Amino acid sequence: MELIDKYILEYSENFVFNFSEHISKNIFDVEIEIDIFEYSTQHSYMEKAHVILKKGNLTYECDFCDEHNYENDFYPIILNGQRFICFRKTLYGFTLINIDTLSVEYEYFPKHVTHGEESFIITEVKQLDNLLIFEGCYWACPYECFAFDYDQKLFLNISKKCDLYSLDKTELQGDNLVLCGTDENDLEQQIIVSKQNIFIDITEYGKADF
Repeated sequence: MELIDKYILEYSENFVFNFSEHISKNIFDVEIEIDIFEYSTQHSYMEKAHVILKKGNLTYECDFCDEHNYENDFYPIILNGQRFICFRKTLYGFTLINIDTLSVEYEYFPKHVTHGEESFIITEVKQLDNLLIFEGCYWACPYECFAFDYDQKLFLNISKKCDLYSLDKTELQGDNLVLCGTDENDLEQQIIVSKQNIFIDITEYGKADF
């Protein structure tokens, strides 16, 4: 069993979840059907979902755990001419599904999470050529930005590289990534980083994990 699927199983095996909502959407002609289930008491609330992707005779099914924005947590991505859907199965990591085969092309899950440590939580995904730009945080704040080089399978914390303490937003302008945020002195900053420099920095400083 893959590490991410083992994590999902352990998350939900001791609870009885009740059906809550059904959501349907379409990306790249792939039908996405989502059944959401919740476990709720006076003191706690948990959520999981069963997701089915359908295209012609192809089907891919998986379980999600932790609360998601299921309406918006699926991102259409094109890498090296191939189409993918990028999403999070859990609070941590991400999965890339190949549209042509409806199978997992690449999946990342930070191993240290299984030992009780925290990791980066992706809240937004953008694309700059073969770079995936992940905005997110380590539990609420500060917000940061990672670039992921799909070809090299390496991550780089762009916001820290630019000396930003907290990220407000990122924008794509042509071949540039614009980061808006504040530095350690709480001064507002707007920093423009070229795609070429990101690729150079990832090759030199990139890591295989968050």
